[in-house]
Amino acid sequence: PTRQAQPSNSLVPAANMPPKKEEATKTNGSSKKLSPTSASSTPQKSNGLSIFVAVIAFFALGVLSPLSLHTVRHVATQLDLSSSSLSTADVTSQSTNNKLQLPPHTPCTSSNLANYIHDTPVPGLHIVCIESLLNFDADNTNTLRFALFQNAIRPKLYQRKKITARATQNGGVGSMDWHQVKQLLVNELGLMPEGPRQQPWAVFTPLGQRIVGENDVVTRGENSSGDDNDDDEHNSVMKSNTQILQELASSGMVLVFQGGNWRWPGVREGFQRNIELSPTLDFDVSPNEKRNITIETLSMTPLVVSIKGFLTDQECDHIATKAEPSMQYSGVSLKDNDKGKAASNWRTSQSAFLYSNRDPILTAIDHRTASLSRVPKGHQEVLQVLRYGTSEKYDAHHDYFDPRDYQSDQNTMNLIQGGKRNRFATVFWYLTTVKEGGETIFPQYRNKPLPRGYVHSDCRQGLKVKPQKGKVIIFYSLDDRGQMDPLSLHGACPVIGEDDIKWAANKWIWSAPMGFTADD
Repeated sequence: PTRQAQPSNSLVPAANMPPKKEEATKTNGSSKKLSPTSASSTPQKSNGLSIFVAVIAFFALGVLSPLSLHTVRHVATQLDLSSSSLSTADVTSQSTNNKLQLPPHTPCTSSNLANYIHDTPVPGLHIVCIESLLNFDADNTNTLRFALFQNAIRPKLYQRKKITARATQNGGVGSMDWHQVKQLLVNELGLMPEGPRQQPWAVFTPLGQRIVGENDVVTRGENSSGDDNDDDEHNSVMKSNTQILQELASSGMVLVFQGGNWRWPGVREGFQRNIELSPTLDFDVSPNEKRNITIETLSMTPLVVSIKGFLTDQECDHIATKAEPSMQYSGVSLKDNDKGKAASNWRTSQSAFLYSNRDPILTAIDHRTASLSRVPKGHQEVLQVLRYGTSEKYDAHHDYFDPRDYQSDQNTMNLIQGGKRNRFATVFWYLTTVKEGGETIFPQYRNKPLPRGYVHSDCRQGLKVKPQKGKVIIFYSLDDRGQMDPLSLHGACPVIGEDDIKWAANKWIWSAPMGFTADD
């Protein structure tokens, strides 16, 4: 098949990472260029009752409802998770100083695992169950026991691994060494190190809260001396050894992504899960805006999920109204083999770019998008708004930039760092309902090969997602390993109805912080 042009907004950064300042969109010919914007207390004592409560909590509360995980909230200091006091019930420190907010506990029950286990292997996605053993023997040791589900499938033979360390005077799993756990994960899961085209792997809670990454700075103190929620440092943060171990033990179940970024596990077509959206990725801050949504898996290959009710009708109208005066016919970022060709060969829509600064609605949506994707706001590009009139379309293309296709384009090669970072996911919003046509199509749905003689404007084969006002889909350009997924090929089918206008918008999310959207 003929090589197709990439999407239009080739983001051209300055030589160095730009400051966090959002500037107006500039248009240069047919190609859009976005100006880059620029946690000491006394440990609690355990008794027979607390252990009994822990057991009851594990079995009674670790039950999965059809659409959501059942978890147990922890609030503890770094000394509460000692070998004599760890439980899966609520643990609340009596200390008012130096509190450490721990992630909710997700027991590795069969019903909870069913939210993440797949029927076929998912390279780069691994599930790890972590159990802190209560040791009452005389040697005063702490033990973490691990059950590993490599590539998110059930192994034929279950094997458990243990790490045991002698308790310090402070006690607790924090007396262990994260580097021991890290080496176990590397050995047992086959994790690859960060490289010229590989982002560092990372560990997340089952709800998408990042705990630690391959190359995070680990301090020996009891609390982190850096801000572990700093978007700019998302791929390399600072935490204490104690904090990391306690968060791992508290979580109970964790997900390890080789690509370093959270992707909603698809599980199977039609699978649904409930999640809670908040205006921040800091899960420990009480949000001033919450909403529950349902994510449904539309496709496993490529991974496409759908979310209804992400935007209100008023928000959809606000976006379209604000963008309309700036709409221009869309450009494309041309591959080496397509230099000199007109963008209209592939794309006949109109588009504009909206910056969210000084617009509270767009700012709220930026944060909501980060909460939905579980990827920090600093990874987002500027909002692109699209309008398709009758017969207007966009031929099938990929959103990622394949380095092989841009060898003569130094701006693009610098932008993607030779292939180490790239567009990771596309969050696509439908701002209007279209009666006929205008679907988003994925021609290689269910791993189907393209037919002989395929042309990229063909809308006969593949998964079609119909535009519905307020609906959102997420599709991933990179897989769980962080590698380009050629099955993410997608296009916009022509609008057929004479009176129909398709309004849409999207956020491209990158695999690393980019600086195009200002962080707060």
